[in-house]
Amino acid sequence: MKPPYIALVIAALTPWSVTASAMVGDTRSEMREYVHARLADAAGLPDTAANSYAQLMAATPGDRRLAMRTYRQALTAGNFGLAGQAAQQLDRLGALPSDGALLLLSQAVAGRDWAHANALCDRIGKEDVFTFLLPVVRAWIAVGSGKGNPLQIIDSGDKSQLAGTYAREHHILIGMVAGGEAAALADLRALVAQQDVRALRLQLAVAALLSKRDPAAARSLLEGRAPELAAARARLDAGKALDGAIDTPALGISELLAQLAIDVKGDGKSPVSLQLARLATYLAPSNAAATIATADLLSTNGYQDAALTLLGRVPEDNPLFEAARQVRTEILVAKGESRMALAEARKMADRPDADAANFVEVGSILNDLGQSVEAAAAFQKAIDYDNAHGQPNWSHLFLKAGALDRAGQWPAAKDLLREANRIDPGQAIVLNYLGYGMLEHGDDLAEAQVCIERASALDPSDAAISDSLGWLYYKRGNYAGAVAALERAVAADPAEPVMHDHLGDAYWSSGRRLEARYAWRAALVRADKDQSEKLQHKLQDGLDGRGY
Repeated sequence: MKPPYIALVIAALTPWSVTASAMVGDTRSEMREYVHARLADAAGLPDTAANSYAQLMAATPGDRRLAMRTYRQALTAGNFGLAGQAAQQLDRLGALPSDGALLLLSQAVAGRDWAHANALCDRIGKEDVFTFLLPVVRAWIAVGSGKGNPLQIIDSGDKSQLAGTYAREHHILIGMVAGGEAAALADLRALVAQQDVRALRLQLAVAALLSKRDPAAARSLLEGRAPELAAARARLDAGKALDGAIDTPALGISELLAQLAIDVKGDGKSPVSLQLARLATYLAPSNAAATIATADLLSTNGYQDAALTLLGRVPEDNPLFEAARQVRTEILVAKGESRMALAEARKMADRPDADAANFVEVGSILNDLGQSVEAAAAFQKAIDYDNAHGQPNWSHLFLKAGALDRAGQWPAAKDLLREANRIDPGQAIVLNYLGYGMLEHGDDLAEAQVCIERASALDPSDAAISDSLGWLYYKRGNYAGAVAALERAVAADPAEPVMHDHLGDAYWSSGRRLEARYAWRAALVRADKDQSEKLQHKLQDGLDGRGY
């Protein structure tokens, strides 16, 4: 939550907000409006900030930095009219960013101005930033204008792997509306059979298009365990058509930009990712996937209230409603409103059509609240659901094991981890937890070693597993092996204090006292209070109480 004083300062400044005409030549008014804009942004009020920047931009039309701030803030707020004005001003000043050209392109597509849209594609191609998107964009423009063969345009475009990823998906979508339905359906079924991570959105979009004329064919595309697919099947079974068809240039390019925003998200702090998602919602306000992606990015950047408002636009009968609601839950928890999130999650879990995902959500929130026993009971409901449907799920056993371990019930947790490993022996995270748990609880070290070494073989680059392996070797007196594994762990995750602490112990026991001290001091940087006290004792007395 933002500091309350920011909102108070904004409230204090509000009476002095002035029109752009009054601001011209009044440096103090401009400075006040600028402070107002920055504080509003810091308080998570993108609309207020955008309006303040708009007044400043009108007063100082030659200021590139101000026009850029206005452009970014307006897009963040979803004020597309103002964003367009700022983009035009930046263009006149020769300072339009690459994603600004995408906004101008989106406006042309929304206005069905295909000639201008193609001209903007030419411009984007010269800038060489978003060139890989152009085969898909030009193909959708051809769908809208009726000029050219859209599928040939995609096939003759950029052959890079990056471009090919998006071209493959949109070849299916465009094929469904441009005379290539049979091939498109065959390609989609191939993606589903390969368990391609991108197949879900295509299944829903193509099924939505088919549901208007062939519900049976639409339903045949919706096989799978994903809750979104289950929701879509239920809607079709109730005799209703599906929303979410992608059959126009605006919808197609919206989907393209939304997927790109997700792909470049990273830590979510880059403005470009949020701008791309916002452009996707501009082109297609009904695109639930774009709405969810935008809300997630807004929340990551501190605009949690705006994110919650946006998520409220996803209707309950949309197959992606449950995904939107889960993002809402995550935002509420991040805001410190876990009790509200829990009440909403329990309401969904109490419905007759509740599934395992609903029970897992309740359990996860209870875990966050420190109610481990209650969390384990919720996860058990997910396990019961899985068993009733003949689809045992190792991850739900893993979650319950974690809750029981936190509740002090390690023997029961250990049994669940062994069962999870039996269901899927290839899950390194399960083997690591089982082995490290046995190590920490004084169980059979030989069995612990088998588990952890197997986990390391499955995922040798995982820092937590390397730490477990090193600590196991340390406990068994293999200090050279411990140092090697723990050095790998620290290199992979230098911010984790426990790993530095373990490495310090291994160094000490290997006779490398100065390096041990260095590692313990590194651990202190991010250690909590209890860890800090133990580390201070080690720094003062070493491991044997005799100091250095």
